[in-house]
Amino acid sequence: MQLDKTKICSTLSECSKDDAGQSLIESAQMVYNFDEITKEIADVYRGGKPMASCDALYQKDAEHIYLIEFKNARKSRIGKKFFLQKAYDSVWTLAFAFYPELSLTELCQRLFLIVVYNEEGAEQKEEESEYFQAIKKKVGGWAGNRARILFGLEIYKDVLYKEILTVDKDEFMEKKYSELFD
Repeated sequence: MQLDKTKICSTLSECSKDDAGQSLIESAQMVYNFDEITKEIADVYRGGKPMASCDALYQKDAEHIYLIEFKNARKSRIGKKFFLQKAYDSVWTLAFAFYPELSLTELCQRLFLIVVYNEEGAEQKEEESEYFQAIKKKVGGWAGNRARILFGLEIYKDVLYKEILTVDKDEFMEKKYSELFD
């Protein structure tokens, strides 16, 4: 299948737009519009029946393939299982469209999932007490400062994805963006 490059090549800003057309991330970084890829594949091979998909695909190198999902909502407003179907279906679309020569095991050893939500841009930001923030910091230290995987996605770690990161937009831009795109 030949994908239409004019439709599938996009910027991170375009891929991060919500239903109202608001970009979650302002970036000219080029990525693949994975929603569009999934739509094109569904049109040809599934009779137009849609599959769930992540928003963007970025291949840093042969060993680092990133699927990125954006949600312009605070984490408490996102259902625990909202991303599960997207994360699952996206792996199969990726295997079919981009990496048919790789086994599923080989693909998953190279595949990373990043979910970016928008705690700051929500109508009302969730305020945490100083006491609760201190407890979170202490528990985070016990866990070796590993980020907790949210939204039930931990079931796919080491099964469909090498790593999964669920992170607020500000943390993504401050800590992960340059690591990912440099």
